[in-house]
Amino acid sequence: MTNFLEELPKHLQEIAERVNIRTPEAILTTPQVKFLDTRLRPLNTCVHSCTPEDVRILKEAAAKWLAETPASADSLFRPPASLKWSRLTFGCAALDRCSGGGIVTRGITEICGISGAGKTQLLLQLSLGVQLPTRLGGLGKGVAFICTEDIFPSRRLLQISKAFEARYPEEKLNLLGNIFIEHQYESQPLLDCVNNRLPQLLQEHSIGLIIIDSVAAIFRLYTDFAARARDMRRMVNALLTYADKHHCAVVCTNQMTASLKQDDQQSSQDVPCLGIQWANLGRTRMRISKVPKQHKVADDLLTVRKLEIIYSPETPNAFAEFLITADGIVDVPQPGPKKLKIVK
Repeated sequence: MTNFLEELPKHLQEIAERVNIRTPEAILTTPQVKFLDTRLRPLNTCVHSCTPEDVRILKEAAAKWLAETPASADSLFRPPASLKWSRLTFGCAALDRCSGGGIVTRGITEICGISGAGKTQLLLQLSLGVQLPTRLGGLGKGVAFICTEDIFPSRRLLQISKAFEARYPEEKLNLLGNIFIEHQYESQPLLDCVNNRLPQLLQEHSIGLIIIDSVAAIFRLYTDFAARARDMRRMVNALLTYADKHHCAVVCTNQMTASLKQDDQQSSQDVPCLGIQWANLGRTRMRISKVPKQHKVADDLLTVRKLEIIYSPETPNAFAEFLITADGIVDVPQPGPKKLKIVK
């Protein structure tokens, strides 16, 4: 595959080599934001040496190379790179820009936040967005939704689904018919569900998103931490197997707990539950919080929320603000230009 880079213009070769990406498969599966991240460049280079148009041309060249290259027999049994590394849209432009395109279909994505921050609201929107076709940012598949805390918010889902149907009237989707819900409130039934019942569902239906809301509700009750670590690994290993085999995204929510700050015995800070045992099992961690400001939409005064990328192997740390409305997760409206008043 080294011939691939040799056939590119010199400036495109430099873009690929700067981020240490040398194969067409890797170029197709790498998010645009990684090419544009200025932190990867030496200080003596031009900051704007790579543009979104350059990335588009580079990806098109990689796609053309793969299309014209004869395929080997073993490659027929491997999923296409674009499918294995596809992303699931949040249905909110600000969150998609922040995350580099949405939830990646690889590894475990954790969404943490305090109670009432909006974690479940975001999961409901993802449950609808995954059913959209790929050209609209979805995966064209259904959802396996496992609740471990409260009863599934079916009325709220119905409310958001009507807004989705109005937004995409030409798609003719059975949004509520492709969400499969399970309630488990103890660790062993949850593990049995993940290890035995979930594989059957994946075989019988096309599932593009697996949700557990939340992991803390189950595993924070353990008193034997060795057993907790073992059971969390068992569950995560099974979920990673399903994600790799069925090319689906896996999202788990997590609660927050208070922890004393270092060198300060008086004040505390909120940190995700389950400590380092759980943190090492996930691939991406996002945090949702409330921002101390409000925005008026119609007659409602809504609290602004923030989604922050805590860590991710391919997305830089960033954040985006959003609102939770009756129609779901939306961007914070930007104020329009002020009109100048002409005094005669």
